Amino acid sequence: MKKKITLFLLFAMAIVKAQTGINTITPQARLDIVSTTSGILIPRMTAIQAENIPAPALGELAYSTTANGTTINDIGFWYYDGAIWRPLKASLPAPQNIYTVDGTLEADRSVNLNGHNLNFDPNKLALKAATQRIGMGENAPTTTAEVKGNVRVRNLTAGNVVALSNGTLAIGPKFAYGTVKESLRTADHNGWYKLDGRALNTLPAAAQANAAAIGLSGTLANADSRMMKQGTPFATGGANTYTLTKVNMPNFTMSGTTSTAAAHTHTFGSGGWGMDWAPGGNNLVVRTGGPVESTNNVAVDAAADHGHALSFNTGGSNTPFNILPEYITFTYFIYLSQ
Repeated sequence: MKKKITLFLLFAMAIVKAQTGINTITPQARLDIVSTTSGILIPRMTAIQAENIPAPALGELAYSTTANGTTINDIGFWYYDGAIWRPLKASLPAPQNIYTVDGTLEADRSVNLNGHNLNFDPNKLALKAATQRIGMGENAPTTTAEVKGNVRVRNLTAGNVVALSNGTLAIGPKFAYGTVKESLRTADHNGWYKLDGRALNTLPAAAQANAAAIGLSGTLANADSRMMKQGTPFATGGANTYTLTKVNMPNFTMSGTTSTAAAHTHTFGSGGWGMDWAPGGNNLVVRTGGPVESTNNVAVDAAADHGHALSFNTGGSNTPFNILPEYITFTYFIYLSQ
């Protein structure tokens, strides 16, 4: 009997105040539901079903369980504004993102450029979706990756960057093994070994291995006081001085004669024989039957034709001469290890 009276009083109160309370006798609104163990369920349906509600009322509320509708494209509460369905979302504070605050990336993320470009300040960093290019210090890269300025690769030992067969960049030797250079330095340094004729087995193991790989054996060449010449590696030859011999002289004959009409005389001694001119000529005859005279000098006609044989002495001493040109001195080294 008591329960009936209570229900009657509640019903009467609801009529008087035009308010309905559930789990409360003092409703504060047209419908006041009080609970600490459960909530209220709004009709739940797919996005297609919600969009197909015939003549929805202004403010009609539904919960979409899918996101495949034409307008309703998200799961959650949607309300009808008299023309279209709109999502029912709470007013949130200004969004916090990479543009406003720092943060920690909790998982992998992907950005779809959708054919657009992503630029970070003018000429700082540019990602070009259409051409699949990246520019660093350049907003209009013309190759797959274009860097305007120096590039530094950290945590790699000093040396030349080389491209491996799989496209990986790695550090190779600074120079090709066997490279020869001249330098103002006088001692081995940084993988460079002086060409001083020393035995290869006195070099470090790595240098010996690299020397063998390029075909060197025995000793290093000795470049002291030598000029470089292209040809067989480390072959030697030549000299700084040279002595001319007959075979080095030009092939010609030195000759000469005196004038046949030169005015001069010759005196002949008889040596104890009788000599005289034959009558009617310039013939000198010896008289064998006449008296022996101690001296018979005969003057030859100054215009008599005759010749003289000549000989010359060069006065040389076969001293070699220096053929070394003017020079500047360097030390030669070969590169055999890093």
